[in-house]
Amino acid sequence: MSEIDDIDGGEAGDGLPGPSGLPEAAVAAGAACLSCGGDARGAYCSSCGQKNDDLRRSSFVLGRDFLRDTFGFDSRMWRTLGLLAASPGRVPKDYAHGRRSRFTPPVRLFLVISFLFFLTIGLTNTLFVGVEVKFRDPDPEALDRAIAEAEKAGVELSDSAKNGQCSFQGQFRFFVKEKDLENDRERLRACLGDVRDDAREVIAESEDVAVGEDEGLEAEREQAGEIVDRVFKGINWTVANPREFNDAFNDWLPRVLFFMTPVLAIILGLFLRRGVLLFDHLVLSFYTHAAGFAVIGLSLILAQFGAPYMGLAATVVMSVYYIAVLKRAYGRGWVKTVWTSIASGVLYMTVLFAILLTILTNIVWQATA
Repeated sequence: MSEIDDIDGGEAGDGLPGPSGLPEAAVAAGAACLSCGGDARGAYCSSCGQKNDDLRRSSFVLGRDFLRDTFGFDSRMWRTLGLLAASPGRVPKDYAHGRRSRFTPPVRLFLVISFLFFLTIGLTNTLFVGVEVKFRDPDPEALDRAIAEAEKAGVELSDSAKNGQCSFQGQFRFFVKEKDLENDRERLRACLGDVRDDAREVIAESEDVAVGEDEGLEAEREQAGEIVDRVFKGINWTVANPREFNDAFNDWLPRVLFFMTPVLAIILGLFLRRGVLLFDHLVLSFYTHAAGFAVIGLSLILAQFGAPYMGLAATVVMSVYYIAVLKRAYGRGWVKTVWTSIASGVLYMTVLFAILLTILTNIVWQATA
């Protein structure tokens, strides 16, 4: 009888042989490692370190185990979150120095908390960022001066511009509901059309050159006019379609924040070098970003119950928390810690805002193509 026949016809429970030729019964008994054949009477092989498990399960079980292992809140997760809140800086310091068994790994914690953060934004129907336009009555003297300067330059202003009806100021509002954005969209659309026409007229009269006399200048003038059209069209689209704008923005935001974790580690490496590895900064960065997601997410939930100034409160809490994290994690004096916190924080926010501004500009530009 062949070896295959012997396997098929063996006693119930023998099962298929693993890579080392051992049946499943031997694997379950933990007699030998599936990889190297060494002693594996415990959960892991004492020779090569591989877990004594062939992972031969159904797809349903593998998917369930993946979700449980990735997003499940076990005792380590609760312990890690509790210490991140009660003792800032202790978890990244202990984890980076080898005391890891008690804590959830930083990358896993970051993914879980960020997932819950964006889930909270979705469930609360919150816009990450919205544009609100406030119209205001202009100063009569300032309006007269503007009209006089326009007439002196030979520019004919629209009636709305002469009457001061299009004096407005735009501002970004973060973590706001769409219904809370107060925008007079019809008035804004009309004003943007008038301002756009005024801008195009300025461009057209900037150089008194006839069409064909200088084709290069005429082409540049037309291109400038098209850019003006797209800019004003983009402003109007952003105000009129806050949900579409945020959907496009939210596609980028998780990737940007994940990218910013090594950026913060590199920035800290510029200020903290002696006796500290980039690995230490990276661990601290992932844990700190996870704490930031938790603080902002909690502020969103409290805001749903009417708590005021939650954005300001979250900013203050994270600023103080960041200082406390650096103090405990690196053990430096308070003066050096505060200085490092301010310098690294300003540099981090500069990079973050530059990236976000680029993304916002690209979203608006593509929407008006």
